[in-house]
Amino acid sequence: MSIDTILLLVILGLILILPLLIRSIERNLEIFFLLMAVIAASITNSWSIHLIEEALKTPVMIHEKIPIGLFQVVLTVGLIFHFLRDKVVNAVEKLISKYSPRVMFTVLSICLGLASSFISAIIASVILAEILAITPISRREKLYISVIACFSIGLGAALTPVGEPLSTIAIQKLSKPPYNAGFFFLLEHLGIYVIPTVIAISLTVLKIIPREIVRVVSEVHIIEKLSTVFWRAIKIYLFIVALVILGKSYEILVVKYFKYLSPEILYWIGLMSAVLDNATLTAAFISSELSLFQIKSFLMSLLIAGGILVPGNVPNIIVASRIGITFKEWAKFGIIIGMPLFIIFYIILHVI
Repeated sequence: MSIDTILLLVILGLILILPLLIRSIERNLEIFFLLMAVIAASITNSWSIHLIEEALKTPVMIHEKIPIGLFQVVLTVGLIFHFLRDKVVNAVEKLISKYSPRVMFTVLSICLGLASSFISAIIASVILAEILAITPISRREKLYISVIACFSIGLGAALTPVGEPLSTIAIQKLSKPPYNAGFFFLLEHLGIYVIPTVIAISLTVLKIIPREIVRVVSEVHIIEKLSTVFWRAIKIYLFIVALVILGKSYEILVVKYFKYLSPEILYWIGLMSAVLDNATLTAAFISSELSLFQIKSFLMSLLIAGGILVPGNVPNIIVASRIGITFKEWAKFGIIIGMPLFIIFYIILHVI
């Protein structure tokens, strides 16, 4: 094993451990990830003009021909909710008085999860974050709902190429024979797993959140500063830049050591998606040379692992930033939800 490989594994370990141990890192996760990304890219000599351009453009461009990205969506929706706060608060209050938060967010989680393939994971998660932020319930309930709903959105968004980068890249790489993948290819082959899981995960809100929720009325009336809306969008921009650079830096490791492993081992390697960009892992592993079973298995592992930690998925990053959920807080509940689900799907796909 080369020195570069050892150093990359050390960096991966630091990314997983330090935010759990050091509070200042946990509070400045974007800067920490950017620093780790710069070090990783330097170790692997991944720096290039193309990488810098890609890292800077990715947060602001969904596609080269579409100058709209995560940064603009988060900022725009944040501003809309900021200036229309009173109307949104009144609408949420009416829903809560009629259905209760646990019912409202169960339905919202299912709807956003299933709709995210068509409205994109970005828009779905921004809507979730803004509604959750103004709902007068405790921080603990917001944490539980955030993790559950982001699992739902992250899974649901994979069913069409407009949902998230993972599905876009997968369709692009499988568009050649023998699969000739079209718009609904992933829906046809992953829908049987994803749709029931989205519904099942969302229904856990009814089990985890108590019937009688202590309402925190005072939080609703705290008006977020306009500068905070802009700063949150900037922090998310930096986070995505860091993930793009990290993903590129680890491509060498992926291709060199993981490319030819068995499907069962590849499934567990998909746990890397909890930290690394799952679109990068999709680009590195998925090809038309793989069997349909290998494709389904690996993509499911990426989708489930992506919900376990904050950097694993764009919805996690958006919601955690808006609600103020720390890396450690997300990890504690994300592991409780994600690992049993990960093991269940391993049994379904590789044992049964």
